[in-house]
Amino acid sequence: MKSRAAGPTFPVFRVAEDTSIDYLDPGLTYSSEGLNIIWNVYLPLLGYRHVNGAGGSTIVPYLARALPKVTADGRLYTLFLRKGLKYSNGQPVKASDFKAAVERDFKLDSPGAGYFYDVVGADSARRARGGQITGIVADDATGKITIRLKTPQGDFANVLASEFAAPVPPNAPDSDTSTHPLPATGPYVIQSYTPNNQIVEVRNPHFHAARFGGNVPAGNPDKVIWDIVGDNATALQRTEAGQDDWDPQPIPQATLAATQAKYGDQLKVYTPPNTYYFFMNTRVAPFDKLAVRRAVNYAIDRRALVAIYGGLAQPTENILPPSYPSYSKHSLYPYDPAKARALIEQAHAVGAHVIVWNHDRGLDQKATEYLVRVLDSIGLRAKQHIVTSAVYWATIGNEATNAQIGFADWFQDYPHPLDWFDVLLNGERITKTYNNDYANFDDKAVNTEIDSLNKEQIPTSPVNSRWAALDRQIMLQAPWAPFLNREFTDFFNAKVDLGCYVNQVVYGFDYSTICMR
Repeated sequence: MKSRAAGPTFPVFRVAEDTSIDYLDPGLTYSSEGLNIIWNVYLPLLGYRHVNGAGGSTIVPYLARALPKVTADGRLYTLFLRKGLKYSNGQPVKASDFKAAVERDFKLDSPGAGYFYDVVGADSARRARGGQITGIVADDATGKITIRLKTPQGDFANVLASEFAAPVPPNAPDSDTSTHPLPATGPYVIQSYTPNNQIVEVRNPHFHAARFGGNVPAGNPDKVIWDIVGDNATALQRTEAGQDDWDPQPIPQATLAATQAKYGDQLKVYTPPNTYYFFMNTRVAPFDKLAVRRAVNYAIDRRALVAIYGGLAQPTENILPPSYPSYSKHSLYPYDPAKARALIEQAHAVGAHVIVWNHDRGLDQKATEYLVRVLDSIGLRAKQHIVTSAVYWATIGNEATNAQIGFADWFQDYPHPLDWFDVLLNGERITKTYNNDYANFDDKAVNTEIDSLNKEQIPTSPVNSRWAALDRQIMLQAPWAPFLNREFTDFFNAKVDLGCYVNQVVYGFDYSTICMR
């Protein structure tokens, strides 16, 4: 018998989704829009609670019977697959499907393959772009899965809770399956996907929520239809008119105040864990000088940048967002243009030519237009260089580009400080291409502390304090000028009962638990 949700079910929930979906394949999906769609479709061994607030970062068993047992040295993880699981096509889910899914990540050259580089045998799979990963052993008869790591990895439970770790059938092709979606393990299955038009999800007939101990909801909508709407104003109009039920797109600045006044009880403002910042390349003049990097931090008025984003943001000087337990607010760089000019003179950088990099999307261009004016005002000679969004990140992440300074933002992949410091600011991770450390920040003491904290599996209060101290230590060297944590909106039509609203800290609005009036 098909599982039903704890709340009242209803026939259809419609979404005015934007065009930012990258893939609907769990081995490839990396955009927040794509992940929001598939997290109720493809379940990993572990996952996150379907609740509001900080509790949403709590890891719980999904396809696994329990949380992993980890040896004292942090290098061996043991899990057991729940019994009786089936994919949406009726095919049994096997322990070896997890191993096959990780190996498929390498064959796909998945952006998630890097999560598994510490697994024994991953190096050969990485070089060959495929093949067996010896450090993962699965027993289909017992459901036992063991994963052996070369070194401890403090965020490995988060890795196991990522979509890149979601088991898929072993015959899944080593290519993008977005338009021919794979069988599902979650409460929903993707029935169809027409790019730039529509996605349709329906109930998975072989999903039984009772097997998951309350960790995975059965889902309230019988069907979820994602209408791909490429214009923010059109999405808002469709939702106001009841054509769609949820508009996740940013409300146009020109209509935001009026929408808040008229539909305040249908609008939710939330802050996903994110930081917007200007990177400064520590290898390239004039930003190879600490005084210049600090000058930029003093020169920007973070309140002015918040205004550029329509007031939907909070100013920050931190690397970590305030939702993290390891966050500790610091105020190292109060707005002080005079001090900034003095530092530029001290560094003998007056008149230095600076190219400010950015992509061609949304309000971010206005942020760097502001930065150009600020840099000119403190004695530098700046101009903006715009690159199309499709290639921007690869361009500034290429060593040959030598990007001096530019716009960047980061939205967490998962709620762990390593997703910020190790990915973005560990000099040991700098690569010639596809580099995420746009500042090329490489400090041995910082690298050593990150590597040391990587061995800490439990985020105790002393561990959180060390992460907070590291945030301050890095910002004293100013490879970034962080400026805000951006807020976003969920807008609903009047038929939606927001008493059931859940904004999950990793995946955003939980469409599976919403109710209708």
